[in-house]
Amino acid sequence: MILRRFCDAPGNSRGMSTDLRPLRRFARTAVPAAGVILAVILTGLLLSASVGWTAGEMGLLRQVNIAHTAPLDAVALSIDWLFSPAAGAVLVLLAAGSVLLVTRRPGPAIRFVLVVMIPTVGADVIKLLVHRARPDIPSLPHILLLEPGGLSFPSGHTSFAACFLLGVILVTAGHRWHPFVIGTAAVVVLATAASRVYLGVHYPSDVVASIVYSLAAVALVNAAWTLLLAHWSQRRSFLPAGRVHEGVRHAR
Repeated sequence: MILRRFCDAPGNSRGMSTDLRPLRRFARTAVPAAGVILAVILTGLLLSASVGWTAGEMGLLRQVNIAHTAPLDAVALSIDWLFSPAAGAVLVLLAAGSVLLVTRRPGPAIRFVLVVMIPTVGADVIKLLVHRARPDIPSLPHILLLEPGGLSFPSGHTSFAACFLLGVILVTAGHRWHPFVIGTAAVVVLATAASRVYLGVHYPSDVVASIVYSLAAVALVNAAWTLLLAHWSQRRSFLPAGRVHEGVRHAR
């Protein structure tokens, strides 16, 4: 109410104040998304402090680790390479360049980079906050990927894969093959999550939290981008009108 009165005050521009709908839409997405991210952080802190839960998940990892096959090993290691930081950076650049080439507009490409990279960096921040140690990889009977030490919650590979593919889903919205993109993205994200558990480098709760976090973080960044575009569009539509009106006044 106070904001509306301020916006409608005589000294303020009508063009800058009449539409609060973008801000309300942003709040409807941002508040629940921020709540989910906070819940993920609190869950990670609880898991990190729970020795019994961690021991149970470690037992599950050992059971999974026994059931290794050569084809699954190859798939899991390929996914590990594909969504690693170095290869992931190349993926983002190639995808953003493709979006720019197809749309011939920088906006969609910038949006794609933001919705992928900001949540990915956020996942690394959560790792530092939660500070959950990695599984005891050297104790596994079949070691494919030795990553002793480091932080486990959430899974960086799973988070990046989810954010990257959610970004692809967003930029392909409206196309006739969009349902196929959604289905493929879901399969790849689940395969990535399963591969981290299969390799024994993350607990199951790490990868589940990564998917939940990524959905909320991408929604939050995308909502912020939409709000920024709405604000910029409103300013652009107001400023020329003000200048024209001023010019007419001086002509009189």
